[in-house]
Amino acid sequence: MPGPGKRLSFPNNLLHSPKSSAKSIPQYHPIELRTEIESPPLVFYGASESSTGALLSGQLKLTINEGFTPIETMDLKLVLEVTRKEPFHSRCAECTHQTTELTKWNFLAGPATMKKGQHNFPFSFLLPGHLPATMKGSLVTINYVLQGKVVPKNSEPVKLSETLIIKRAIQPADSPRRSIRIFPPTNLTANCELPPVIHPIGETTVSMRMDGVVKRNTESKTQTQWKLKRVTWHLDEIQKQISPACPKHAAKAGAVDGAKKGTAHQDTRTIGSDEIKTGWKADYSSADGSIELEFPFSIKSDSNPVCDMKSEDGTEVTHNLIIEMIVAEEFAPISKVTQVTPTGAARVLRMHFNIIVTERTGMGISWDEEQPPLYENVPASPPAYGGSEPFVGDIPDYEDLEPLDAVNTPPQSSHGNGEGSSRSH
Repeated sequence: MPGPGKRLSFPNNLLHSPKSSAKSIPQYHPIELRTEIESPPLVFYGASESSTGALLSGQLKLTINEGFTPIETMDLKLVLEVTRKEPFHSRCAECTHQTTELTKWNFLAGPATMKKGQHNFPFSFLLPGHLPATMKGSLVTINYVLQGKVVPKNSEPVKLSETLIIKRAIQPADSPRRSIRIFPPTNLTANCELPPVIHPIGETTVSMRMDGVVKRNTESKTQTQWKLKRVTWHLDEIQKQISPACPKHAAKAGAVDGAKKGTAHQDTRTIGSDEIKTGWKADYSSADGSIELEFPFSIKSDSNPVCDMKSEDGTEVTHNLIIEMIVAEEFAPISKVTQVTPTGAARVLRMHFNIIVTERTGMGISWDEEQPPLYENVPASPPAYGGSEPFVGDIPDYEDLEPLDAVNTPPQSSHGNGEGSSRSH
């Protein structure tokens, strides 16, 4: 026995059970519910105005683990969930979270008794192409969720919730984008060549040619020229949304009618930038002079970009590429263009380009291009033969037909044609 004033100490493993013991024991459920998606990855091909949508198909799998179980109802629905980080009313759950039911499947016409085992219930739905893709932005989050529910007669309902990922991929054009920028009052012009689309992962290139960099004075035999000092670029992501008011706060939204009633919000962030100080070619000996440069640009890997989108509720995501070039003016004699003298004048040339950020199309194609041809798309067969006349009379027997070799062999002439011939003996 320990003396007075002393405490008994026991190891922790004798007083508390390990934390992993509860996880190691599998939990028993008399009814299990899960889904199995059989369709390819859900991708909207093309812009929202022209996309034919994405085909969703799968099976709802119900597993009964004991005897015969009476089931009252069983259904599955696909809902579009929109969560706004800048809602119309900050403390209103309905203003913050909106749910739209896209479709619903009722698998039982009435109460039924299910035997032990697994039961499969197929489902399918064509997602319209105008819907927005899944996104997690700074202002709004859009998710697609499958919600299943089974109501047994003698126990609590069993629920299922599974999130679907839906993307949008825009097919790039075959040729790059070309744009011309003019910078008055100077004679500088920039001919730019940009990619039609860019992707969240990967690198692309911008090509540029500047003309009008030289201005000559024949009387004084001198010229002024623009020298490129530095090029900077940054890619901005602009997110816009209109936070609608719930029915309870609709009176505070004003007298604006339509689905875009609410407060407008905008957020701009930079998802890529860089600075270039060398790597271009300058030609000051030609008539107007030129500067050619080419530089890569891409999206930062940790920026989590949101692809371009525009939905009917006012949510919109766009991207702008801003290029800034700093040029300095120099003075030089025509006979010796290398003997330059800075004049002290400088300019900042700024250009803005709209850039489409989209997912890669990969090897996938739209669902409507995978289906076999329809009857109205099959041409008439067999084809008609031009110049043919219908046969009139009795069809001869096979033995009476003239051999094909006799028809195709030209008749042999007994007269010579003036050319020598060789014979083999």
